[in-house]
Amino acid sequence: MKTCYFAIFFWILTIGCQSPAAWAGAEPSDASSTDSVWDKARLRGVSFRAIGQEPGWLLEITTGIEILLVTDYGENRNSYPYAEPRVRQEERRTEYLLNNGDLVIEIRDKPCMDSMSGERFSVSVKITTVQRTLEGCGRMLQ
Repeated sequence: MKTCYFAIFFWILTIGCQSPAAWAGAEPSDASSTDSVWDKARLRGVSFRAIGQEPGWLLEITTGIEILLVTDYGENRNSYPYAEPRVRQEERRTEYLLNNGDLVIEIRDKPCMDSMSGERFSVSVKITTVQRTLEGCGRMLQ
């Protein structure tokens, strides 16, 4: 009986610890090119990608085309037309204002560590909407 409980616990733990890419549906089904979700995004033309936890989210910016925000472990998926960012060199940050300012994406040149995987990134990301603020880490892909 203990083995059964352990197996169920392990299964639940495994499901809960999947990366945002696993539930977002943003990755192509062809895994032959590479194994990294970051490389797959780059191959799709994504120029910047970020992730965050609790609740899990991901952001993909495809310069000149779109900005994709997937939140709540893939439950909500919103695509916005690409908008030119405001670059504030003195503050070492880039800011995207979308949806008439209701969505602000702030990318700071500040080291960051993903709270779930422990992976280190060169920039931190803060996404602010009318309802909430999401924080995470990202990197340039192009």
